[in-house]
Amino acid sequence: MKTIKNSNTEELTVLGTSVTHLEVIKKKAESDLGFPIKYITLDGTEAQRVAALSPQKFDVYDQWFHDLDLIWPTKSLQAIDINRIAHWDDISESLNSLKVSCDSKGTPGGSPFSRLFIDSGDRLTGDCTEKLSMLPTVYNADTFAMVGKKTDYANSWAALFDPEFSGQVSIQNDAAIGVIDCYLAYQSYSGKSFKDAGNFEIPEIDELIDFLLGLKKKKHFAQFWKEESEVANAINAKRVQISSMWWQGFVYLRRLGININMCTPKEGYRGWFGGLSISSEAQGKKLDMAYRYLNWWLDGFAGASMTRNGAYVANPKSTKKFLEKDEWNYWYEGRETKKSLKDPFGNKIIDPGEVHEGGNYLERRSNIAIWNSVMDEHNYLSRRWLDVQE
Repeated sequence: MKTIKNSNTEELTVLGTSVTHLEVIKKKAESDLGFPIKYITLDGTEAQRVAALSPQKFDVYDQWFHDLDLIWPTKSLQAIDINRIAHWDDISESLNSLKVSCDSKGTPGGSPFSRLFIDSGDRLTGDCTEKLSMLPTVYNADTFAMVGKKTDYANSWAALFDPEFSGQVSIQNDAAIGVIDCYLAYQSYSGKSFKDAGNFEIPEIDELIDFLLGLKKKKHFAQFWKEESEVANAINAKRVQISSMWWQGFVYLRRLGININMCTPKEGYRGWFGGLSISSEAQGKKLDMAYRYLNWWLDGFAGASMTRNGAYVANPKSTKKFLEKDEWNYWYEGRETKKSLKDPFGNKIIDPGEVHEGGNYLERRSNIAIWNSVMDEHNYLSRRWLDVQE
């Protein structure tokens, strides 16, 4: 996209998290689009709260599909017109492939495919319409990471509960994410499974939380983290050996020179999918700016930046043009890189000879066991989850 010279000083406000709020993306978007962009960058839980309660505070919501279960009913977002999305054909083709490989078996949790569209009754649906709840942008299959080279040992989520690491375990603190990691670990560790892995009933919530409280009494957990910097500090202080981890976190820790490696659990991954939604308050000129920003995100530069930050993108065709051959081969094809690879800010994070954990993107996305999830009993789960963290 060519740079557009524009004297417009009205800014577009984008609410989201550090997962996608990269300064390199913001600066390039401002240059190309010709208007200033303001990031409101919060942790996932706080961003959800603002999105649900204060649509006047943002124009674009940059978050995750599972959030829609909480936010769409508040009417703080408006439907996106597919006809205004320039790359929708590419997105649709990619999503159809994704659905076959990710969700053909009805993967539990907050699947993006069951809440992608808006029906005539203004409800979330998986049936195709010309209205979107959220424009798909980035996704991945997350897991846990270990300090050093012990990844061959840790081939199961149960490693998070292994007494060998007692006192050195770090867990992500979001109730829609960290609880899923703990459930996958509990399922493997105890041999017990819940009726619906993406929607626990109250007795099941109590069972899992009571188990975690037992570990807490034994001081098994070193921390529950909001930001990757907390994990970095704990590792440097020799307090953490193993941690549930986002790929963005892996890149961040590698950037700091920490020797951390992602693991491949035999039970499968916890999947997530992100996208862009538009505030119900965005009208007129602001609405036009929002659509221009959404379309810009699909042009390739943002996708390449997110690839270097550890994520896959919903339209890899546009992104591939912005990646070097070794970058594409490592991140998407799961091949050994012949050269050092850098993050979006130019810092070396991958050494020559390294291979992406879990193989290529088709293999990894086919091994998603559960999506991040906002459950029917989310409020109850969140209250009980706080008991574990306090």
